[in-house]
Amino acid sequence: MHPGPTARSSTDRVSQPSSSGEPNPISSNARPVAAVSTAPAAARETPAAPESAAPAPVPQDAAGIPDVDPHKAFGSKSAPVAIEVFSDFQCPACKTLFVATNRQLFENYVSTGKVYLIHRDFPLPIHAYSTVATRYGRAAAQIGKFETIEQVLFQNQEKWEQTGDVDGTVAGALSAAEMAKVRALVKGGTLDAAIDKDRKIGQMYNVSQTPTTVFHCKGQTYPYGGAMTYDTLKQFLDQLLSQK
Repeated sequence: MHPGPTARSSTDRVSQPSSSGEPNPISSNARPVAAVSTAPAAARETPAAPESAAPAPVPQDAAGIPDVDPHKAFGSKSAPVAIEVFSDFQCPACKTLFVATNRQLFENYVSTGKVYLIHRDFPLPIHAYSTVATRYGRAAAQIGKFETIEQVLFQNQEKWEQTGDVDGTVAGALSAAEMAKVRALVKGGTLDAAIDKDRKIGQMYNVSQTPTTVFHCKGQTYPYGGAMTYDTLKQFLDQLLSQK
């Protein structure tokens, strides 16, 4: 298993405003210090992304972003900035991003209509239980409990990744009736197609690590690979929102 990453500020990875006053794209190479790992370099959560990873500009409005699951999207579709977060529930860096930024991002940007936030499933094959956890997260989303299960899976990551008891972890946060619905959806075999759609969208952006955050604003796309502090996130969002 991968120990938790040594988090540090990625502020130095964020480009400063250009002379025109517009923010430059976040480098597709930007990433925090990687966790110490015995896994091959190609299998770690935060490998270096190739220089060619920056995607072509795409529309930033919700209508221009493909296959958005409304159960896993938050805020106003007409927000000036849309963010897609490609995440793996068993990835330590994804937990770091969730814990470090989620509450403040919601309070200051999502709930105020400035950001439309989209969760994307991107379970990595190097993690034994990440696909199972993703199925439970997506099933919970279908009954309106995604935020609850996202929180419980990340908060208890170290426990269920050791035991594989994703079901028991999720059951502790839901009522018996809710859990019955979730289990039925997980066993129904219909969730993998939706998960694969998110993977394919990630491939379109050349996602090669988790987490990867893709910002959309004014017809431009800005990818950021790896966990970031809230200060880094705030700095870049404020640059985007200040564009005229």
